[in-house]
Amino acid sequence: MIIKFLGTGGIFGSPVWNCNCNTCTSSDPRNKRCRPSLLVSIKDKNIVIDFGPDFHKQLIENDIKKIDYAFLTHAHGDHCSGNYMFALAENCILEAPPGIFDELFTGEVNSKKWLLERNKSLKIRNFKPKTINGVHIDTIKLLHQKDYQNFATPCFGYLFKSRKFSFAYCSDYNKVLEPEKLENLDLIISDGNGMKSKGHGHVAIEGSIEIYNRFRPRKMLLTHIPHTIEHNELIKFLEPYGNIEPAYDGLVVMLDTAHEKA
Repeated sequence: MIIKFLGTGGIFGSPVWNCNCNTCTSSDPRNKRCRPSLLVSIKDKNIVIDFGPDFHKQLIENDIKKIDYAFLTHAHGDHCSGNYMFALAENCILEAPPGIFDELFTGEVNSKKWLLERNKSLKIRNFKPKTINGVHIDTIKLLHQKDYQNFATPCFGYLFKSRKFSFAYCSDYNKVLEPEKLENLDLIISDGNGMKSKGHGHVAIEGSIEIYNRFRPRKMLLTHIPHTIEHNELIKFLEPYGNIEPAYDGLVVMLDTAHEKA
């Protein structure tokens, strides 16, 4: 089981148009961030989690030839607006927990009908727990609600467990509604959207540190990092808190050994 971070940025990615901050003008490639997306390879099966506006670029630059499954965490544009690419993905299964596709395909230019008409091999269905090549996959129910809204966006993380390694992917949330599923994990990939939660539906880095302290995974990696936070500065900030690091686009983690490489 191998994971690769296809995108680790916030809603605008990085660099941000017309911005001259330290991150956006940095020459460090780790400060170049596409919108959030993760590739999970389990032997010969490729799973993508989320597919935002950079999805076409991510597929090309990472030389991804096939997608067997695509899971969606929630229907915000920075996570789902690249869904039109599935018109070209042969024999792919697109899944999300109940309620998420209802939101995705309401008002979308690239509707469910549009996708299925152009790709007869595509399947779109509600997610069900499954085991793929010895890895059990389940969801984690999350709360993703902004203070200025009266409703929460249906949102889920994904949990992967094998005999050798276990990890959770929770990119956008301000509360974990099934906390028992975060217990005894090797890796938690968590929300890094800002230093402090500002009522915009994210626990942010401060909240992720609390999650780390509560569940004590062997390691935590942060994603959904905005352009206001520079990579090296974040590494230094996190040093006192334990084994927590910012992820970056292109980071590969070999999950059976927890070995990382660019």
